[in-house]
Amino acid sequence: MDMSKAAANPSLDVKKVTWLELFFDLIFALALAMSAKPLESIGEGTAKPWLAFAQFILIFVFLIIFWYRHMALINRFKRSSFLTEVVTLFIGFLVIVFTQFIRIWGANPSIGSYLATITIFLISLSTACLYFMFSFRFMDGGENEKKWARASAKNMTWESVGYFTALIATPAIRPFWFVAVFIYFNRYAFLTWINPKAKPNLPPELQNVPPENVPHKTERLGLFSLLVYGLIIALAASPLMEIDVSSAEGILDPISTFGQLLFFIGIIWYIHYRLYDVSQPKGHQFTTMNFITLALLVADTQFIRILLTKPSTFISITFAVCTGLLLSLLGTIYFNIERMTGIPPSEDIKVALKRWAYLLYIFATAFFASIVFYKQPQIMTLIWRTVLGVTFIGLLIDRGLSSSFYMGSRLMKNRKYLDSQTLSGFSLIVIGLITFFVITVLLSKPLASLWIIIWIAPIVIGFFLLLNHWLFKRIKPI
Repeated sequence: MDMSKAAANPSLDVKKVTWLELFFDLIFALALAMSAKPLESIGEGTAKPWLAFAQFILIFVFLIIFWYRHMALINRFKRSSFLTEVVTLFIGFLVIVFTQFIRIWGANPSIGSYLATITIFLISLSTACLYFMFSFRFMDGGENEKKWARASAKNMTWESVGYFTALIATPAIRPFWFVAVFIYFNRYAFLTWINPKAKPNLPPELQNVPPENVPHKTERLGLFSLLVYGLIIALAASPLMEIDVSSAEGILDPISTFGQLLFFIGIIWYIHYRLYDVSQPKGHQFTTMNFITLALLVADTQFIRILLTKPSTFISITFAVCTGLLLSLLGTIYFNIERMTGIPPSEDIKVALKRWAYLLYIFATAFFASIVFYKQPQIMTLIWRTVLGVTFIGLLIDRGLSSSFYMGSRLMKNRKYLDSQTLSGFSLIVIGLITFFVITVLLSKPLASLWIIIWIAPIVIGFFLLLNHWLFKRIKPI
């Protein structure tokens, strides 16, 4: 991927993310951050909690699908014209407007649903127009590209007609109409994620024609995710806008809130972006899991803000579930990274990622187990902070997720902490014993309780790691 070599040899096809793509991604990232606005009403008690959460998920899925369509088009075609750039920016404008109209829908269903219907019709139709215009730009094997782009444009045109027909329905029925049309015209994307071997609904000559550019797709996905993280941090920094300079508490409380949010986001960011740094993942499964990770993180950011200002039992349970799902999802990606990488990872990297996958599963279990103590918010908060603290310490001392760790010999061998199964096993056992001490001695909890899950899991896993390493060292092959 050396640009100087590409300039000297035009046959080397090096595709980089353009400025227009980055600007378009920024607009979508802003819309995704805005899609979490309905979650704020949960803490105010002005809306049904599950309805607000379902509204957030619905907007998020719609936006991601339309972003992915644009990315897939640019990924397969090299250059665009001024007209296609104007249409791209118009789609970005419609995306922001659509997100706002969904919010208006909650306050005024008749007007909001009407405006949202017209807007999503224009988004889908404009995207179809973009595909149709790109169908005239040929590369190698241009006839197949023309067929692929025009077949996609036809599908999106019919989808836009399906959204437009929602105008004949009442505002109460339109959301279900949207979902039905959306699932029907995007069913292959869901089937692919559930069953990668599912037969596509495209003709054989159009399957993966033209082929996707994997490096460009990975870079675009990583940069888009980074933009979402940036807007999440901006969302987390909103309490700083409410600083009251008249008292010390009015100054320190918003700073403390922002610090706790930044600490949580920073840990998830580090775990998430090690995947891009050390393994270059790809594939539909990773793309879908990446977007689910972003959705859960956006939701968690809002939930933490509410918990720090207006705590409630529902928010505490929902936050524990979302964070448990988030950590278990990252653990699943870590554990199965070998199936999702563009470049096969080294054995050291696979060992490090699988070790962290087990830890993430344990941390996720702790968050799920904390739901049992929903009537004792102090204990729930203690579990959360303990898990995040242990995660931070683990990331701090474990060099296994550092890309530079495998790129040279500048790090001495004795600093490769937690690289062996012996040290990993001892570390997990020590963590379990410390947790056991805190639970039984400091909190005076009985052994025969659900608390046993939190301290027994790392001890058992650590014991089997030691046993496995001991047997591996002593059993000789025949």
